[in-house]
Amino acid sequence: MDKIPLGKYRHYKGNDYEVIGFSKHSETLEDMVIYKALYGERNTWVRPLSMWGNPIEVDGKTVKRFEYIGGSCGAERRQNLEEAHRALLSTLNKCEKIDSSKMGKSQQTLLERRIAALRLALELIEKEQGGVADVQEKR
Repeated sequence: MDKIPLGKYRHYKGNDYEVIGFSKHSETLEDMVIYKALYGERNTWVRPLSMWGNPIEVDGKTVKRFEYIGGSCGAERRQNLEEAHRALLSTLNKCEKIDSSKMGKSQQTLLERRIAALRLALELIEKEQGGVADVQEKR
């Protein structure tokens, strides 16, 4: 899949959108762009990648259907936060499974502090993610 950059795009009619990801059509396996309107109800849409970059004719002029206007307005950051969340959660789960009864007191204290730090980091990431609905479901 020859992907376009995640980020903000302006449609030739003037509205702004954010590309938030990519997918494949379930039957045709065609590459798809997943994008969100940055106005109104902020609906999420899917469009074939092949249509995304194709120029179109408007009033006798050839223009891009979508013009890239800036870096990620959250998509890349959101993806990074989700990856960090998954990694920290995995590490926390492993730490919580450790049998600390076989450790010395200083090792137990260190493990408890690591677990507390991981929980705090997860809490901070979840606060930063704010409106990401499925964060709590992953836990």
